[in-house]
Amino acid sequence: MVTKPAGRHRTRRFILRQPRAAAEVAAAAQLQGWTYVREVPGGEGRMPYVVLDSGWPGISVLYFEHDAGLCGIVADSVLGPEALGTIATAVQGVLVPWMLTELLEEIDNGPDRPFALQRAGLGAPGQADPAFLARFSAAAGDAEPDVRVASMLAMADTGWPECVPVLEQAARTDGDPAMRELATKAAELLSATRPEGGAVTVDVPDLFPGGAAHLHAIAMRELAQVIGDS
Repeated sequence: MVTKPAGRHRTRRFILRQPRAAAEVAAAAQLQGWTYVREVPGGEGRMPYVVLDSGWPGISVLYFEHDAGLCGIVADSVLGPEALGTIATAVQGVLVPWMLTELLEEIDNGPDRPFALQRAGLGAPGQADPAFLARFSAAAGDAEPDVRVASMLAMADTGWPECVPVLEQAARTDGDPAMRELATKAAELLSATRPEGGAVTVDVPDLFPGGAAHLHAIAMRELAQVIGDS
């Protein structure tokens, strides 16, 4: 009997700590035995990405780059969610991306709040998280225009329907017509999103929930050695 695939599942986007980290991802792939499969060009509303075979049947590792200078990793499964935790642990262990607690901390206390908001939108959990949603909502009413823009872009990137009411309120009440237009477009984008048409996000635990900036520095030195030896 042939077992039918259980649909596509994926991890959240693991946002890497430096922009355009293709060399580091290539070094991690060498260490982990991930092999190049193909490149997928970007399109309307889609980021370009590189597909790597993880070595596990039906599990791929996707490296993407975003226009804002952000990049990251997603693990994708066509045979069910069971092995995603193992791949997620490998990704976190060798590349040490931003942990969820750190994404929130950067919004609250980081040096660049707009950039932190956009980073958090890309790296947010698969399901609406109250802590993230509260920060996006507060930023949507901020006095600084760049903070409001970043919050709207972040909410659109999450894919969460729960962000639609926040965006609709901004579309009605923001004093800047350009902001109202941006909020309207973001709300329309989220309202049109149909989760059944794509992969189901499997929330896997952070390997270093308390933060891991010091571990990232160590990991980058080790990957730099791999790059230098290649």
